[in-house]
Amino acid sequence: MIDAQALIAVGSIYMVGLLSPGPNFLVIAHRSLRHGRAEGLATVAGVVIVNALWASSALFGLTLIFALFPWTFTAIKLVGAGYLIWMGIKLWRHSSDELQEVVSGDDPPQLIAAFKAGLATNLSNAKSMAFYASAFSAAAPASNQTATLWVALGLVLMLAACWYSLVAIALSLPRPGVIYRRLKQKIERAAGTVIIAFGVKLAADR
Repeated sequence: MIDAQALIAVGSIYMVGLLSPGPNFLVIAHRSLRHGRAEGLATVAGVVIVNALWASSALFGLTLIFALFPWTFTAIKLVGAGYLIWMGIKLWRHSSDELQEVVSGDDPPQLIAAFKAGLATNLSNAKSMAFYASAFSAAAPASNQTATLWVALGLVLMLAACWYSLVAIALSLPRPGVIYRRLKQKIERAAGTVIIAFGVKLAADR
């Protein structure tokens, strides 16, 4: 039997976190605006794969590893904070670079780079891992409800893929692209500042 009440709880809690802009949203938005739809969707794929890792860890109890070995969580958090700060600084440094026109038919290396950016950003976001662990601890189905656990995992991945794909497609349309080119320096410096702030806050959190 599938526990519909547990699925509604998991889906509702996840949507609250999903709609709150964070590093994942920013990296997808940046790739979509700067490089077009193909790279935006490749970045979405990277983000969603790591979401699968965090969600399955929380839903199936694998987060016990971090409870037993707290230093592993701290290490991941600090490395992730460093990556976010580095990414924010990089945005600032290149904010005044001239932006090339997006060319249709992006080659595999560009798509792979975008995919890796999604993976790295979400892997570096220990707050995302902590969100799953804490938010799903109360809402997750009981451990003996295997079918419901798998459906809950599928629900989380479907919601993430749909939302982030919508963001990537919407921001890769011509009108947002024109606005981005006009305000490129301001947008990238603002995004860089926000990402650096995420990194600093992540490193400072106990």
